[in-house]
Amino acid sequence: MDASISRSLTLRGIEVKTPLDPDWDLYSSTYNARVPVKPEVVVLPETTEQVSQAVSCAAEYNLKVQARSGGHSYASHSNGGVDGSVVIDLRKLQDISLGADGVVRVGGGVRLGKLASAIFKQGGRALAHGTCPAVGIGGHFTHGGFGLPSRAWGLAMDQIAAMDVVIADGRVIKASESENQDVFSVIRGAADSFGIVVNFYLRTQSAPESIVKWSLDVPEAMKSVQNAVESFWNLQNFANDAALVDRRLGFVAFLSHERFTLEGTYIGTVDMFTSTILTPLLRAFPKKGGIKAECRQVDWLTLVRVLAGDIDLEVSPNYAEHHVFFARSAVVSQPGLSRDALESYFKYLLQEGPSTPITYFIGAQLYGGADSQITANTAADSFGHRDAMWTFQHYGSVDDKADFPEKGVRFVKGLNEALGSGHGASNNYADDSLEPDEARQLYYGEKLGGLVKLKRVLDPHNVFSHPQSIRDE
Repeated sequence: MDASISRSLTLRGIEVKTPLDPDWDLYSSTYNARVPVKPEVVVLPETTEQVSQAVSCAAEYNLKVQARSGGHSYASHSNGGVDGSVVIDLRKLQDISLGADGVVRVGGGVRLGKLASAIFKQGGRALAHGTCPAVGIGGHFTHGGFGLPSRAWGLAMDQIAAMDVVIADGRVIKASESENQDVFSVIRGAADSFGIVVNFYLRTQSAPESIVKWSLDVPEAMKSVQNAVESFWNLQNFANDAALVDRRLGFVAFLSHERFTLEGTYIGTVDMFTSTILTPLLRAFPKKGGIKAECRQVDWLTLVRVLAGDIDLEVSPNYAEHHVFFARSAVVSQPGLSRDALESYFKYLLQEGPSTPITYFIGAQLYGGADSQITANTAADSFGHRDAMWTFQHYGSVDDKADFPEKGVRFVKGLNEALGSGHGASNNYADDSLEPDEARQLYYGEKLGGLVKLKRVLDPHNVFSHPQSIRDE
């Protein structure tokens, strides 16, 4: 370890952690223990100015920089992705302040559970974002960020009105639709390549007075390839039917070789959901074996808690959970998967799923379909999948002290391959096994060329870097 940068930062009054500190492992270990990456130093700024100084100092020492908000990067990019980076840990930036106009100012180290709880308590407000309360706002909101209300309110990223951003030369700028539009565009989708958001300004919604949490379990769907194909095909057609579905409906299909379950929300009452959604939806599935449907009408904060698994929403900034896992995503464009693709997919799943040596789940998130406000968004940004119908997450895990088996990696990769070619990938579920050029193309699609040009302008010395970040080359 080169002690020069830690001395320099300490002289400026900025707290740092190095391998010489007894609690180094707490600050340097990765969420995904399968991808261990050790930083050169972890910086713990308390103010925007200290974030700025840390970026400038790292650049002076020719070290690469990555921000860590919650630290949940699947590929350990929030630890730099490779050994030797400067990690700027934002856990001390915890401000949440809701304005009279419904815009909330949120520090870059806030986690989703605290955010949801605070804005509801401060003003009965709500946002669309993911369900895990420990996930940090930074990577989630700047790489897309799906939540069950997203078809109504947009992705987490779409709710960003403005940001305070530290860019590669250390300057702090305000980025919005009217100021520094180039930075506003690239940060929403590719922040890890261009800067550090120290404050988000988010457009909140008035929390619905009633919302339905519902689930549908269809055990007969996975009894055969034919049943599975027909069930998913009918579900996809239902989601695309504007006569039945509008933006108020959101759901994820959870799949395995023995599971076909829908988990979703509906902005409205149970009576409205039952008459407009549930009754026609039930016709999509085989009746033999029974279909278990559950729905209940709840208030907003109860919904957030239920989706989080009924755990405390207020996660400590010093949360340090670790898992051993491998994941790969597939973003399927509208109008969705063909029958042939579904047959290939479910044939593989039913054949290989029972013998895989790992625990796994599949989540197919509905991005598109009738009246989706995800796909309707036309604002300039760096998100590569505005035409998405589904985002599949293929996630495999083992015991936290075990090694992840190569057979498990092949199984997860095989799920993606069985869907067919031509799909994108989500950098909310970054995949460390992808080659850098392939990853960038899958994450950003046709927007990649423009991002490369802006990298040349905004970060010519590649200060913000990890193995799959945007390169000027």
